Amino acid sequence: MTQFCAQYSRKVDEPLAGTGAHPRTNLLLSWPIGSWTRTFHQAKNMSEDVSNRVKDLIDSGRRINLIHRADQPGDRHRAYLMPEKQAFDIPHADIEAFLTALYRGDSLDAWSIGEVRHKVVLCCTHGVKDKCCAKFGNASFKALDAAATGYDGAFEIWQSTHLGGCRLASAALVFPDMHKYGRIDAEHVEGLLASEYDNHPYLPCYRGDGALPPAQQIADIEARRQLHALGVRPRRVNILSEERENEEVSRVDLQWHSETDQGRLTIDLEALTSVRYATCADIDDGEEPVAHPTWQPVSTDAVQHCDPTDADSLIS
Repeated sequence: MTQFCAQYSRKVDEPLAGTGAHPRTNLLLSWPIGSWTRTFHQAKNMSEDVSNRVKDLIDSGRRINLIHRADQPGDRHRAYLMPEKQAFDIPHADIEAFLTALYRGDSLDAWSIGEVRHKVVLCCTHGVKDKCCAKFGNASFKALDAAATGYDGAFEIWQSTHLGGCRLASAALVFPDMHKYGRIDAEHVEGLLASEYDNHPYLPCYRGDGALPPAQQIADIEARRQLHALGVRPRRVNILSEERENEEVSRVDLQWHSETDQGRLTIDLEALTSVRYATCADIDDGEEPVAHPTWQPVSTDAVQHCDPTDADSLIS
């Protein structure tokens, strides 16, 4: 019987929160899915020069994901730079020149189609890397793509190579917000898009803000959950400080802002170990599940509302 790492992760109730880490600087480059390899930034039909330019950019610190849509013209590549929020259309014959110009910091105007004004949603369907991404990712991509038609161009949904956390499939990443999601089932699709359309993360599947370290992701998510329970939907949650009392205990102070109010709260975290498989290949190879350190919220200080007229209570 086929076993899937994502099913095992659900079975042992591995927490989603705190698994949203992702590099901040990204190039999303369309490339036909049939040519993808196990390596998330390489394709079988890339020339040696193009492959080397991609590796140069990776070495410079820019994350590169290959993306795919069936309606993308075969002779052109769509590219997005994030967080720059710039979009490009590149003839296939120019792809090496584009990558070289990007690496050197030269002008990209010849290929620019302007600023990205919509949300770009990547859904991992990298089945050649992990079978969970094919089994669960393809279904979620189709559902998200179909549902996005109801939002008048606010979203563009792309299939993507590896986003991290195959065991949490299906996985998605929303740019430019850097909201990472996991275990997206059919019943989550409408809620996820509705929340993102309103510029809020969708908490039932939310893995975390990719710009934050794991403990702060968990505190941010717990703060939002606590506030939601009080009928408050914060527009922004800022981390004020994180204090590690020891290896087992951490305390995170946060400030939140809603449309009409603001305040502070403190989340206490305790160390937690989850035991899971990282990929389906680990199961297939007969390896044992691996212990993974993370955090869990154990208490929340009472929400303290701040006086909007008190300058000392505000942060920039």
